[in-house]
Amino acid sequence: MKYFYIVWGALRRRPARTFLTVLSVTTAFFLFGVLQGINVGLDTILKRLNVAHLEVVSRIGMTETMPLSQVARIAQVPGVAHVTPLWAVVGSYQRPSNTMIALAVDMDAMTRIYTEMKMPPEQLAKMLRTRSGAIVGKALAQKHGWKIGDRIPIHSYNTFHTDGSADWVFDIVGFYDLDLSDWATRMWVNYDYVNEGRTGSKDKDKAMQILVGVQDANRSAQVSQAIDDAFASTPNQTATQNEKDFVSGLLRQVGDISFLVNGIVAAVLFTLLFLTSNTMAQSVRERIPELAVLKTMGFSDAGVQWLVLAEALLLSVLSAALGLAFASMALPVIAQTLESQGIGPMHVPALVLSAGIGAAVLLAIVSGVLPARRARRLEIAAALAGR
Repeated sequence: MKYFYIVWGALRRRPARTFLTVLSVTTAFFLFGVLQGINVGLDTILKRLNVAHLEVVSRIGMTETMPLSQVARIAQVPGVAHVTPLWAVVGSYQRPSNTMIALAVDMDAMTRIYTEMKMPPEQLAKMLRTRSGAIVGKALAQKHGWKIGDRIPIHSYNTFHTDGSADWVFDIVGFYDLDLSDWATRMWVNYDYVNEGRTGSKDKDKAMQILVGVQDANRSAQVSQAIDDAFASTPNQTATQNEKDFVSGLLRQVGDISFLVNGIVAAVLFTLLFLTSNTMAQSVRERIPELAVLKTMGFSDAGVQWLVLAEALLLSVLSAALGLAFASMALPVIAQTLESQGIGPMHVPALVLSAGIGAAVLLAIVSGVLPARRARRLEIAAALAGR
């Protein structure tokens, strides 16, 4: 620590250059932390998905609806335990920018399929008795300050009443929770209530998806194939996947997220290497006479070399720590904006933080090793003579 002021003074020699370098490194590691945090968040989502849950959609595409009659037919497929149609009422709550999605299902079947949903039995019973009832995730309820008995109006963009009205009102009758309460971010409503409310609509007796719970998770692939075979010769062919494969397929439509993230991070860090190397080279070049003076005062060649490396380490590690800290603060905000889509919490895990600091140390060593060797080999007479 006794040499800290020497190192710090070297960084303060050119404040503008140091500030711009710190800003560049901080931005790079902010990007590293956010992208890796999102990557880990997506991996966490996939790990939490259950292969015993099947998602049935139209083979034409996810935007194509399916007739409600398919639900009863799927229920007769061997290996199927429970089945429910699903319709998403997509709209806004209170203001246009506040997106709200109410997922309409057969709530009794839903809770039998997704046994991880935790709620008091009396609240579920009340939900089954209340046509306009809604079961809300605790995290979503806490965000809006909702309580049981509140009426939640949603102005829908995709689901309309017979008279053309787009306004739906749901009554909160209970809350559900999950093992990680931050993931309880959805609103579930009764499919029959929504379906009856759109009498005369082209979407009457239609489902966007059909959710299926199988009796044996080890046979989910066979049950999926049996469901698709049941509709193979009909106009409403299906594509069935387990929950994990379904979400993985959606992500693959975007691309290989992990590869894209790692590619972007690698490109940024590679570019950053040139930036920091240039900064350190300029810094040492400008201070050659000063380094020579340090040697005349008794600093060894190795001592001067380590001062230069310490300067590179302080610059890189401090900037990386700032960038990772900002990423840790930004990720929860990003996750909050995505919670209406069912995306759970995101954070920068300890492994990513450690990898980030490790990358900063490696960056400092690689960018500082040549200037440090130059300082080590510096001859006092030649340096003071300006040669």
